[in-house]
Amino acid sequence: MRLLAIVFLALSPVVAQSQLHPLDGLTTSEYWTAYETLRSGGHVTPETIFASVLLSRPAKSAVLSWKPGSPAARQADVILHREGKTFAATVDLVAKRVAQIAEVAGKAPFVSSEFTSAIEPLMKDDRFLEAMRRRGIKDLRMIDCFALPLSYQAFPEQKDRRIGLVSCSTKNGAYHSWGRSIEGLTILVDVTSKKVVRFEDKEVFPVAASDTRFEEILENHRPHSTPLRTEHPMGPSFRVKDGEVQWQNWHFRFRLDQRIGVVLNLVRYRDGGRERSVMYEGSVSELFVPYMDSATGWNNRAFLDAGQFYASSGFMQPLRPGLDCPKNASWFPGVFSTERGAPVIRDNMVCLFERNVEGPAWRHMEGDQIYGRPTRQLVLRSTAVVGNYDYIMDWRFDPDGTIEVAVGATGIIETRAMREAKASGHTDHSQEETGQFVGENTLGVNHDHYFSYRLDLDVDGPANSFMVHRMEEKKLTGDPMRKSIWVAKPFLAQREQDAIMDIRLERPSMWMFMNPAVKGPQNYPTAYEVMPGVTAKSLMSSDDPVQKVGAFSEHQFWVTPYDPKQIYASGTYVTDGKGEDGLAAWTKANRPIVNTDLVGWYTLGFHHIPRAEDWPVMPTMWHSFQIRPFHFFGKNPVLDLPKSLDAVP
Repeated sequence: MRLLAIVFLALSPVVAQSQLHPLDGLTTSEYWTAYETLRSGGHVTPETIFASVLLSRPAKSAVLSWKPGSPAARQADVILHREGKTFAATVDLVAKRVAQIAEVAGKAPFVSSEFTSAIEPLMKDDRFLEAMRRRGIKDLRMIDCFALPLSYQAFPEQKDRRIGLVSCSTKNGAYHSWGRSIEGLTILVDVTSKKVVRFEDKEVFPVAASDTRFEEILENHRPHSTPLRTEHPMGPSFRVKDGEVQWQNWHFRFRLDQRIGVVLNLVRYRDGGRERSVMYEGSVSELFVPYMDSATGWNNRAFLDAGQFYASSGFMQPLRPGLDCPKNASWFPGVFSTERGAPVIRDNMVCLFERNVEGPAWRHMEGDQIYGRPTRQLVLRSTAVVGNYDYIMDWRFDPDGTIEVAVGATGIIETRAMREAKASGHTDHSQEETGQFVGENTLGVNHDHYFSYRLDLDVDGPANSFMVHRMEEKKLTGDPMRKSIWVAKPFLAQREQDAIMDIRLERPSMWMFMNPAVKGPQNYPTAYEVMPGVTAKSLMSSDDPVQKVGAFSEHQFWVTPYDPKQIYASGTYVTDGKGEDGLAAWTKANRPIVNTDLVGWYTLGFHHIPRAEDWPVMPTMWHSFQIRPFHFFGKNPVLDLPKSLDAVP
């Protein structure tokens, strides 16, 4: 499968610009062009940090009219940080010129060197050394301290400084320092001057010492765990040509983005010999993780993981063959930027594979005969690793035109030390709980996860409308057989506020993007439904500063008119935010959304009360939703599947 990785890097430094698709990820030569153009223009000093270098999305109209072999407009959006100031630049990679550059009010995301900048000033601070002595910590060589960015304005020091909130732990006696947090401290570090600007030691807790080891667990075959394989004796039935994936009737492109991971583009379905548009672009937009503990050092823990932590290491991390994906999957590398502006190639960033879902696409038994067809699935998978958590990110394509979007959460939960060794055993049922004991003196802290998915659906073209099918009770009178039924009442959303959706079991609804200009055989507009899975909404107060920066979590679905500048659900600059950018702010304009280019924003969320089974490493927990056709086809689109998965074409 190495050949497919090479095809994917048809985006290599030696490829001419005219051969690149407008939506291809940046190549190594383009990263160097961006760097050299900014340096030669006098915008790079020895202290300059390249906090972000991303493909500048080309005009949608230009992409849709582009033909293979034609020149492609190629630009990079660059965020620079120097001397406490943030600059946003756009570099024309074809003309090799700085199209624009200006200082911005927002703060650049932290880079790796800033995360690790806390330890040096702390080791010279007598207050910190005394705090460690009070906690009985003598071996300072085994202390890990990181300066974490804040997502909201929690301290006055943030106003005119680049502040990191310090989190410390010790890994003495363990392989890693998770579960060994040093509690009771509030430490702020200016990561630019590398000075401690606030130090508070409020309460001394012993460092928890529960068993966190999982790295050296010997493999112990469970009884009857015989080999299980999925094989492709004739090779995979998908192919990748010129950067486009073709499988069954699906056609789509994807690129890798350092901030948000996999970005799907130009998703189409071949129907009766013609390719029909389903989605122009789909991706994660932001990830909001607030913790639910008011203790010192925890009351300000709320993270916007994609926007805060993507610089340098990136939101995406490599996959491991045989663990994350089948060994016979196809593997794709990614090209990203370091904080110095240089490109770096990382292998195994995405895998693509088919799998047997062990079930029918459809079936029916008539008389003594069973009729039906087995199905299969194409999976495009990546991972995001943000500190302690690992997320497995799937785009799953079904033959019937359905796209399933799934997130599997695993990794290590955040814990804090407690004086008590164990829980009270729920003997006091009036007690408020901010977490659950998962080990001795170790509390797994309650928290939430909210993923905002940006879905630029173009059902049979860009001009769509958003319709809600509301299911309502209808009373029946004069009918001896029934007292009531439910009926579907279609509602066409006129403006953004009409399209803010919440899941309510007592008032169910279906959310559909339809094309009013294209009708199916039954005279319904062709449509795709966004079908929610099990999800959650924020329980925090809307005026909480934490909730303001993660305001997209208040609702399960939003709809906005297409705006190329509105990409990230909490805004572009999320460090020290005030909640003045993002979905909640944009939709206040209440723009019209009828028969126009629309973008849907789905909130995949879950509350997490930790359990003992989540420690020391958490079993993977999956959540998903579907994007499925609704009157898009005239009949069941998988009637023609082969009768057996072993059938030879």
